[in-house]
This record gives sequence, C-alpha cells and structure tokens, in this order.
Amino acid sequence: MSVLSFKTYCIENYAEYTGKASSEVYELFAHSGLLKMLQDDYEDLHGMGKEYLMDFFDKWFSGKKSEDSHHLVKSILIPQVVSMLMEIYSISENDAIRIVYTSPTGKCLDDDSLGLYGQSALYICGLIEKDIQRNSELLKEVR
Repeated sequence: MSVLSFKTYCIENYAEYTGKASSEVYELFAHSGLLKMLQDDYEDLHGMGKEYLMDFFDKWFSGKKSEDSHHLVKSILIPQVVSMLMEIYSISENDAIRIVYTSPTGKCLDDDSLGLYGQSALYICGLIEKDIQRNSELLKEVR
C-alpha cells in the first residue's frame, strides 16, 4: 500500500467510524498534525489493523498521543522482532518473546523517550542480537 493509499484509507475509515464527513476528518487530520505523522511513521503504522488505528486516532485527538499511542506501534513491531529471532536462533515463539521482553533492548522499549518504538524491526533485532552476544545467558535459558 502506498503512503497516499494509506492516508486515504485512514481518513475514509475514521470518517466511517466517527460518522463524520471525509472532508471534516481530513481537516482534523491535517490541523492536528496526524496527517504528517501518518506520512512520517508510515512504515510503523501501515501494518496496524483497523481497530488499532481507530483507537490510535481516538487517543491522538484526545491529547494522549505522546503517552498512550506507542504501545500500538510496539504491538506491531515486537511480533516482527520475535519472528526474526525465531528464525535466526531456531527457537520457539515463547522463547523469542521472553528474550525480547527480558533483554536490555526490550526493557528500553518501555521508555518511549528513547524512541526505539520508531525504529525498524530489523534494527531492534540487531540490538537484541548484540544483547545476546554480551550475555549469552539470554539464549542459554532457552536451550
């Protein structure tokens, strides 16, 4: 899906969700900075489901964007990292998710001020691989 298609998808679906006219929703998105954010964070957001996006937009408009919205991005990012770790280390999903959440990098994902939620899954996976190199116990617990 192109960035343009994604922005249009968001506008049209939020219009349907709220019962507002598409033109009114466009104005809301444009004036609140959400349209620019959809452009800038396209890579992280375009994989979210419709329900997540509607919740994300509701929180954006309620003023909770900085504290509450990153969990949605992380809910897309973390499964991608888990899948990569499963493939790289030939481990189970449960072991990979444990590594993500208990590694130093995974713990840093909790601190939104660090901005890790805005990085790619490949980048986060690379950081976790470095965590494993520094502390092989992360991986040994699995085997």
